[in-house]
Amino acid sequence: MSSNQPGIPLKITVIGAGMAGLSSAIALSDINPHHQITVLESNASLSELGAGLQLFPNSTRILHKWGLTPSLEKVGVQSSHISIRRWEDNNELTFNMNNPISTWLYGWPQWQMYRPDLQQALFERVKQLHNVSVLFGKSVVSVDQGTGTVCTADGEHFEADLTVAADGIWSRARRSLPASKDVAPTPYREHNYRAVIPRSRMLSNPITAPFMSSTEAKLWVGPGVFVLGYRVASNELYNLVIGVPRPSEGMPVGSWNHPADVETMRELVSEWCEEVRVLASLVQQGECVSWTLGEVGPISSYVSTSGRVALVGDAAHALLPHAAQGAGMAIEDAASLGEFVGYLRSTENLPEVMSAWSRFRQARVEHLRSISRGNAGDMTLPDGEHQIARDMKWTAIRDTQRAQSAELGLEKVRKKVIRERPAPDSACKSTFEPGGRMWVNGYDVSEESRRFCREHLGLGLSA
Repeated sequence: MSSNQPGIPLKITVIGAGMAGLSSAIALSDINPHHQITVLESNASLSELGAGLQLFPNSTRILHKWGLTPSLEKVGVQSSHISIRRWEDNNELTFNMNNPISTWLYGWPQWQMYRPDLQQALFERVKQLHNVSVLFGKSVVSVDQGTGTVCTADGEHFEADLTVAADGIWSRARRSLPASKDVAPTPYREHNYRAVIPRSRMLSNPITAPFMSSTEAKLWVGPGVFVLGYRVASNELYNLVIGVPRPSEGMPVGSWNHPADVETMRELVSEWCEEVRVLASLVQQGECVSWTLGEVGPISSYVSTSGRVALVGDAAHALLPHAAQGAGMAIEDAASLGEFVGYLRSTENLPEVMSAWSRFRQARVEHLRSISRGNAGDMTLPDGEHQIARDMKWTAIRDTQRAQSAELGLEKVRKKVIRERPAPDSACKSTFEPGGRMWVNGYDVSEESRRFCREHLGLGLSA
């Protein structure tokens, strides 16, 4: 709860039943069970596309607070580490520890998830909330930024004290705000090939069969391409991403499931190590899709001047995926929004409170943007001087971690990790380094939101 009381009850409309929208409904209900929340979804049913994602402690702590840990443990996978390897010979350059060190360092685990599993878990939680209803087949055609009123294609009007727009990278609601009416997604100079490989097919090949029992996630880095692989869906699927830092002809920005030619994808890694080539060979024609990466660049505000419309998730700030924080930022947006709304004592305070929320979120999101871009560059360096310097830095980190593990043993490593916990480094632009990971993963958005409200808002505090 954000203060001594949960704020005033509001009538709230949420546009979109994706991760950002469902998270917003849960967070707002969690803060105040007296809110009346209606979620409008344009599709006839849940429609999250099949792909993998990673959840780090900055978001798993929130999901736990919302009561989702038991359901997510059934479908999620915890990796011990991600092994970062050279493209040509599969030589390990370094590794980032995930579990259990994630819990030791940050208090919460790291999970690998199948996107539809996460959306379904959020939806099942929403269905348990007596003050939230989800209406499918409600396509929004307009949003009044002054009043928050939403109109749908079937002629219905939804009046609200607050409208939360979680309608994605091509957000219609974003165009209703004067500050962002001309903002459109911009394509990034990269596209990703994506596929999920069934467990049975992975086990059929002696090269990839061990991947399904290993606790290791894998990242191969090479000139102009990277390859990422990890288990999802209760270990029933292997998620494969091949990233190419150049535009893709004719593929619309932000589209997750544009059909792609599997032979073109395989050709990209035809001279790579055997492990990568075999993985690519297991993807069948019709299973490979291409995603042209896009961003929604910095906008002056995530909220309308009236305070009645707020943008969350990709609608506000679609980011590159290279910090693995797309879902994390949507979940953080929602949790933070709930805390700020909990400080309201009158709808007259909406402009002040919501403007403060926007400033608070923009600062973190924009730094995450720079981190994501920094990671992208690290992963696709051409072979040469800069690549050699990167590899030397990474292998030094690897050797230190290996030596400590061999010398100390698990329990002493745990104590050392806790004792020497790195400070968050807000200047670091890479999660391949400890200070950068701490800044991202060790962040408690609920606590930081409450602190910001106490320092910058005089609302809702007891005398």
